[in-house]
Amino acid sequence: MQIETRDPLSHLLNSLAGVRRDRRRSVSIYLCLITLFAGIGWTSEMAYRGPTLLATYEGPIVVHNSQVVYTSLDKLTFSTETHLELHAPELMELRPAIDSWAARAGVHPRVLIALVRGAFQGEIAVSNRNNLDTVADLALGLATVLEEEKASALAASKAYEAVRNAYGIEERPSPELARAKLNARAVGGGPPLFDYFQPPWEIEDTWAGGGAHGDTGSGTRNALDFWGAFRNWGADVSAWWVAATQVGTARVWSSCSMSVIHPNGWETSYYHLENIQVADMQQVNRNHRLANYADDEAQALCNGGASTGPHVHVAMFFDGQRVEVDETQLDFTSFSHHVGIGQYDSNCNTSYYTLEGGSRVCPFADQLLNDAPSTSGELFADGFEDGSTSAWSGL
Repeated sequence: MQIETRDPLSHLLNSLAGVRRDRRRSVSIYLCLITLFAGIGWTSEMAYRGPTLLATYEGPIVVHNSQVVYTSLDKLTFSTETHLELHAPELMELRPAIDSWAARAGVHPRVLIALVRGAFQGEIAVSNRNNLDTVADLALGLATVLEEEKASALAASKAYEAVRNAYGIEERPSPELARAKLNARAVGGGPPLFDYFQPPWEIEDTWAGGGAHGDTGSGTRNALDFWGAFRNWGADVSAWWVAATQVGTARVWSSCSMSVIHPNGWETSYYHLENIQVADMQQVNRNHRLANYADDEAQALCNGGASTGPHVHVAMFFDGQRVEVDETQLDFTSFSHHVGIGQYDSNCNTSYYTLEGGSRVCPFADQLLNDAPSTSGELFADGFEDGSTSAWSGL
């Protein structure tokens, strides 16, 4: 397999020709046109942008598939700082970026560190934008090949060797990475989960969302971008709070990136943050204020990457594996999402939010009200035990 570099913005130039304004859909063409003319809307650009990756490796295992999976348990127990102190102290300044990109790309920090160490060849790595982007591209390169080759017994080895060769990294992975992880948990997509996650903002607030996309700009579409109102960089966004979707343990990877690990193996990951309100390893309740999304581009991208405007990037995982945010897999208590075609689909004919009751809302329309039950009550673990494959009954 050959993966070429790509323009991450091209995913967003979907036609708005099918968008209609009618009473049933309550769609604002005006808002969609503003979004289009303002540049492409607020999105996270997570696509791999490094050199061409050739996933042609067919030799013995160099990284066991179980070693590259970053499970929810690992996120609570593995210390990147301790690992760097022992094996790569020269990379310590990049620790927040390594933690952040490992969590978002869904690759274990031990594997990512091996590549980063080889890329810097023992030099002390400072936390500048070029080095942060190198960490991002190495992580996204791994994740991109892993997605493409996930059915292969050599998926992790193919990914590691593809990235290593693309970047001219001479260092081979340590031998222990070729062995199966002890007590590795069985990895699966997880059961469909409905009426469990409230929207990732405060109850009674109304936000907007974009089209579904993968954390690497390709593959499983496990992420959505949300914002409280359409604002440009530099505008005051302090009124809009990112909130915990369910109870769990906070992992603060950096000043702009964190995750919440939920008790049952599910995880929510957040990027482009500022003003984080919780401490690392703190227990949080549903609707707990976590942070604002950043109004400053440099802060929003404190670990590298790209973004077109102020918003929060929210990604869903189960035991380290991406879970598509389609209505057949999971939903939020106030709406479900139909993922549509490809990445970042904003065509309302193919990609849309379905509100409780059946009405539809197009991407970029600020009509997503968080009407989740109050935090004094419990959410259902699964409201569709009857086997329904729709997030909302009656559809």
